[in-house]
Amino acid sequence: MPRCGATGDENYSPPQEGCRGGLSRKKDPPPKAAPSTPPKRGVSQESLMQWRSLSILAVLCIFIFIGTSDFVLCQSSSQTSGPAKKDTLWFIPHTHWEGAVFKTREEFLDIGLPNILKALYMLKKYPSYRFVLDQVAYVKPFLERYPEEETTFRKFLAEGRLQLVGGMNIMPDDNMPGGESFVRQVMYGKGYYREKLGVDVTVGWLLDTFGHHAQMPQILKLAGFKSFWFFRGVSSLDTPSEFLWQGIDGTQIPAFWLPRGYSLLYGSPGDTVGFERFMQDRFEGLGRFARGTDRVGLAGADVSEPEEHVPAMVETFNRKSDAPFSLRLGVPTDFEAVVAKRSDRPVISGELNPLFQGVYSSRIEIKQWYRSLEALLITAEKLGALAYWLGLPAAEGSLWRAWEPVLFNLTHDLASGVMTDHVYEDTLRGYHFSKRLGDQMVEDWLNGISSKVDTRGNGVPVLVFNTLGWTRTDKAEVEIGFGEGGILDLKLTDPDGQSVPVQVLSAEHYGDSGLKQAKIAFVARSVPALGYSVYQVVPERSRSGLKSGKETGVGDIDFSSDWWTGSTAQQDSGSIENQYYRATFNLWTGEMTSLIDKEGNWEALGGPANVVAREPDGGDFWELYGQLHGGRNIAMTKKHSPPRPGMAVFSNQQVSGSGKARSGPVFSEYSVSHPFGSGQFATTVRVYSGVKRIEISTKILNNEKFVRYRALFPTSIKDGQGVHEVPFGAIERPSGLEFPAQNWVDYGDGKKGVTLINGGIPGNNVADGTLMLSLLRSATIGTYSSAPVGGFEPGVSSDSGLELGKVLTLRYALVPHLGDWRTAAVYQAGMEFNHPLISRKVTQHGGILPKRWGLLEVSHPNVVTSTLRPGQGGTTVLRVYEATGKATAGAKIKFQAKILTANEANLMEDAGRKLGIQNDTLQFDLGPYEIKTFQLQLQQMHGH
Repeated sequence: MPRCGATGDENYSPPQEGCRGGLSRKKDPPPKAAPSTPPKRGVSQESLMQWRSLSILAVLCIFIFIGTSDFVLCQSSSQTSGPAKKDTLWFIPHTHWEGAVFKTREEFLDIGLPNILKALYMLKKYPSYRFVLDQVAYVKPFLERYPEEETTFRKFLAEGRLQLVGGMNIMPDDNMPGGESFVRQVMYGKGYYREKLGVDVTVGWLLDTFGHHAQMPQILKLAGFKSFWFFRGVSSLDTPSEFLWQGIDGTQIPAFWLPRGYSLLYGSPGDTVGFERFMQDRFEGLGRFARGTDRVGLAGADVSEPEEHVPAMVETFNRKSDAPFSLRLGVPTDFEAVVAKRSDRPVISGELNPLFQGVYSSRIEIKQWYRSLEALLITAEKLGALAYWLGLPAAEGSLWRAWEPVLFNLTHDLASGVMTDHVYEDTLRGYHFSKRLGDQMVEDWLNGISSKVDTRGNGVPVLVFNTLGWTRTDKAEVEIGFGEGGILDLKLTDPDGQSVPVQVLSAEHYGDSGLKQAKIAFVARSVPALGYSVYQVVPERSRSGLKSGKETGVGDIDFSSDWWTGSTAQQDSGSIENQYYRATFNLWTGEMTSLIDKEGNWEALGGPANVVAREPDGGDFWELYGQLHGGRNIAMTKKHSPPRPGMAVFSNQQVSGSGKARSGPVFSEYSVSHPFGSGQFATTVRVYSGVKRIEISTKILNNEKFVRYRALFPTSIKDGQGVHEVPFGAIERPSGLEFPAQNWVDYGDGKKGVTLINGGIPGNNVADGTLMLSLLRSATIGTYSSAPVGGFEPGVSSDSGLELGKVLTLRYALVPHLGDWRTAAVYQAGMEFNHPLISRKVTQHGGILPKRWGLLEVSHPNVVTSTLRPGQGGTTVLRVYEATGKATAGAKIKFQAKILTANEANLMEDAGRKLGIQNDTLQFDLGPYEIKTFQLQLQQMHGH
């Protein structure tokens, strides 16, 4: 929620939050323009020069006009003679429904639904009036609870006086959630408006969202949006209010920046003189940003009521013969049509970030929840598509029922974690509901798929499923139990009958030392894309021996001293390694002192790593080290260096003596636990045989108020470049700034690099060669407002955001590599970490599918399969994107299913160009970072 923003001139500022309490004067000077933008973030030089030239021309015209009556000197040669067109200020009434933040969803509906009733009342009473509504989660309950008003609602939609914008369930954050969840927002939102009201929403409307990544132009265009209205994220106050925003793939979309906020014209006086002065002030305040004779202002705020005095005041204003401009009540597409006739809009490329950097790590468990649920529901969709191909029932309704609470909770305020405590609890209830449904769908569809697989063998069948679009080798775990005694050992075999090493994580025994139950780990090799491998766990009544550093039976494996290869009882340092890496640790403090990439035999670290720093942070939920200014709309440029001694407390300052390293046939592990101030710190680092990744799981018990925790990884790389993953792509970013990343951040010099992967921990920064991950913050709402604005009530608690007494587990991983991030395919590593292999015990039976099988094979590693899901009318929808910024011609996807028809489609899954198919293979070209969606009709499998 920071609120609707600034007002008409630079001597005004909004109420600190909410915009329902009016406006207040201030004498502070206007904010300074931000420094020049880094590469890939800003206005193209050509466009900027053109705009500056036009501005200079305008100034010259003033002087010429003052000095001579020959005004024609100021006119362009393309202008025609005739009376000058009067300037126009477009007045767009709207209300921004908050969804949930200070109040729950239902509480905000209680406040907000009467505002729609009043808007309809005013549309009936005043023929000149217009109104805008922005979210399905607001409109849908209105139509359900007030069916008697649906006819009127539809009438004003048809007349164009009521306009629906946004086309999503809510107004989401688009930086931290994944790209596929954003697509679901559009499918759900625009889909509802199409089916219920016959309206195709084309106005992109993210007024209150805290910054925007650089793949948004393509996503919006592919979703059918023709414009993008927003408030926050431009790099400078020199930015014009209307421009063409260009994304990383080259797509451009008309952008409408609201430099003075989305409440600019709200709260106007009800008397003629006051109203005229109010409008004049705001019109002039837009002058520095506008190009043509038309300017635009929005009249609405957070959960705001329509203002009944407006239509009469606008009419009175326009009747005055000496009015300096005309006021026009309108909707966004009215103004868009005027701007579309201009040829002077500059092209601005790159992202509109960062804003409110504290939100990337406030209430970190919220971020972890939606990252895990995105993965769960995307997995459910993939399994559902496969199940349908196998002739099993589809359940698209259940999928949307599970998605809806997740989509709602991705509203910008909830995803950012800036809510009050009772809203936080309500948010978690929504996630728990979605998880129950998602888990059940995954279980049901896995059971259905496995029923078609030949699982016969001499043991307990374990189906290991790979939900990603390439063959992969990764860790797997499964629990096994036996209802009889005398089982002394286990053997695991792969689909070819070859023995596979096993490591026992935990075990319980009967009195005869026979195995009762055990949780085992193993590495599943070369599991096919969107497919599976069937393993067999074979119980044995003799001790054949499992490798664990020495020959020993499973009954002896209890992670006792037999496993430990290093502890402070014998030495001060210890190492773990696999065929790719060797990591060394100070056993006393827990720091990683060395990390050797064996492929090039180079040291990846430039200092102690996996050190967690706790720093004082007096900021609120929104801001690091400071308090929120809700009117902030310029991207932040203040840099944050690595924490320094004296300014922070470091986890390696504690000498505990509890660190231990151990090795086994499947993984090697280092772990340590010790006090951390008044709290506790524990970290476990693992490397798996055959897996090119160093996994880290860190637990923090925080008992300090107003602090932040960051994990530090100093690299040995000099003069490198940071690259962050964004939805459906990646972007270079300047050093020293906290940014939200998707799965990974890479720092490299082109010859080598280090990738830091996160599991739902979006706040990342690279400074002075150090990769930093913002693990969590202890914060509250802080100083918000002394008045009940935007639903805020002073005194309502947000103290659970201090994270006191909670043990939070943070997962992340390192991938040192040779070459750049593209050649190392770190985008695959990031997805693998966040989409682990799924292991399920199944029963033995025959089946039409073999013991190892995958649905598809993709020809190029940079062509990433983003989703496979059940489509409408029995179709299957496949989406891919180019992940490295390199054009790819002749990409192929070979299916192990018969393709009857194939069409390209947009993100709404509307079928487009028909594709030719040969040998059940799609062939297509992809531009840099291009997203493509295919709608397929697959011939269903038959048999038992």
